[in-house]
Amino acid sequence: MYVIYLRKSRKDSDLEALGIDVLKRHEETLLELARARSLPIGAIYREVVSGDSIDARPEMVRLLSEVESGIWEGVLVMEVERLARGDTIDQGRVQRAFFYSNTLIVTPGKTYNPAIENDNEYFEFSLFMSRREYATIKRRMQAGRIRSVKDGYYVGNIAPYGWRRVKADDCKHFTLVPDEKENPVLKLMYDFMGNKKYGFQKTCSALTGMGIVSRSGKPFNPATVKTIISNPVNIGMLRWNYRKSQKAIVNGKIATSRPKADDYILAKGKHPGCISEDLYYRANSVNSSMTAPVKRSCRIQNPFAGIVRCSCCGRVMVRKKMSAKQPRDYLICQYAGCATVAIELDELENAVLEWIRNYIADYKVNNFESADDSEQESLRSILVNLEKEKETTLKQRGSLFDLLEQGIYTKEIFFERSTALEDKIKDFDKKIESVNADIVRLDLSKKNRSTFVPKCQELLNAWDTFDAADKNTALKNVIERIDFTKTEKNARGQRHSSFSIDVFPRISR
Repeated sequence: MYVIYLRKSRKDSDLEALGIDVLKRHEETLLELARARSLPIGAIYREVVSGDSIDARPEMVRLLSEVESGIWEGVLVMEVERLARGDTIDQGRVQRAFFYSNTLIVTPGKTYNPAIENDNEYFEFSLFMSRREYATIKRRMQAGRIRSVKDGYYVGNIAPYGWRRVKADDCKHFTLVPDEKENPVLKLMYDFMGNKKYGFQKTCSALTGMGIVSRSGKPFNPATVKTIISNPVNIGMLRWNYRKSQKAIVNGKIATSRPKADDYILAKGKHPGCISEDLYYRANSVNSSMTAPVKRSCRIQNPFAGIVRCSCCGRVMVRKKMSAKQPRDYLICQYAGCATVAIELDELENAVLEWIRNYIADYKVNNFESADDSEQESLRSILVNLEKEKETTLKQRGSLFDLLEQGIYTKEIFFERSTALEDKIKDFDKKIESVNADIVRLDLSKKNRSTFVPKCQELLNAWDTFDAADKNTALKNVIERIDFTKTEKNARGQRHSSFSIDVFPRISR
């Protein structure tokens, strides 16, 4: 059985510009090739996403996994270059998968057999040249983008908020014009931030109160507003390579980040700005209470960072630092339109510690280990009975052949009884597998719980000696997440809030 793999290449863009469906044309070509060579086709994988690496292409990941498992006798593809254009590691993954599984690569021009040394070497060389070609094309395209930006043309695929992307006068490049619906909202943001001195949160609340939502149809959040008003495109400038992708090896895998760069390109755009420079800088100088992500070089100041979620919107709640008006730290849901009310960090901390104390006391009173032992014993009894019934059924299956030879069963009855017994045996196998899984799960749960309670006790004993970062680490060792609910503000002078928490420990009860 063979499989067809289809993927577009950058050199297909000219054909697509003429309205030609490249993947459909390739599919027809490969199906005709399979028909001419009498190759049975079991599946067709169409790669509709583009990516530099194999991991960024889900259909290729799936194909490689199946090739390594030896499912396919061969893969039909237009060119071997379409299998991998990634780095040396990606090329090695592809070559190793086809070589060790002895899977053929069938193209309209040649069939590659990894078991033949010459074919394998030519396949390896083709992948290497493909990578060289890809790197050259990518370098030229990037140089072209930089040249276009410096000439004042917009090279992004999606226009910034408040703008529309249109063809420039030369009919080759793109520029920006104000969007009829979004541009008035953009100017309103600058008015709130630059003239009325609103913060990001207050600006979001004002927009939500006016029924204005973002492109996604959701209320604006502080991070989105900050990104929009800090974009120099609004004063007629173009910024490029401000958030360049940087790759690093993390736990043996490639991780991509997009930190802010200092060496970005800032050029005068062909489009006129819609905001004055004075208003632009006033709006961006407003101090915000919006919490920024913690830098890797800084210690965490929020003991509940990444743990507490708002029960209304499901988002992670963040710490609001103390100020002259607020002498205590608070935990807030910073998204406009959410009904959740802030709570003092100390108050929430006391509630979580109390939950841990109650869990330990409940564990000792209810004796969960004894209940686990009883349930495991019951499951083992069920397992013994199932295995006995399966053994009886297997004996019945063996006696079928005797009954057929003795003429007691006709062939029709034999096949009917044989099918019924096979179904019964499969059902026993499923039940036995399920019971075994439950026994393993209970055993694992018992072992985890035996270590979970001591972890909780250690946390309580050392809590007062921890700083915020240590508290956060200790909490994450025993708690998966906390859902926080509070929809009523405290009365003036009231210290104790009306709220509730749903704690999800890292061990089932």
